[in-house]
Amino acid sequence: MSKSHTDPLRAKLLELLERLNEHGIQLRDYGTVPGNAWLAKGELGQISQVVSDLETLLEEIKRADAENGY
Repeated sequence: MSKSHTDPLRAKLLELLERLNEHGIQLRDYGTVPGNAWLAKGELGQISQVVSDLETLLEEIKRADAENGY
């Protein structure tokens, strides 16, 4: 039997989505506690960075898919 091929770009996509989820949870937790708005803002900055990384990665996936005939 052959092993299934794991697409490293899509694996990275899943990792980034997990990070996005984790930061979203932290943002919610910090944002709902009085006095922790500064922590929530830090998480929002982290989310912005992950979103930027996602945009770049999706462009890479788009190019790779085009090269593979999709």
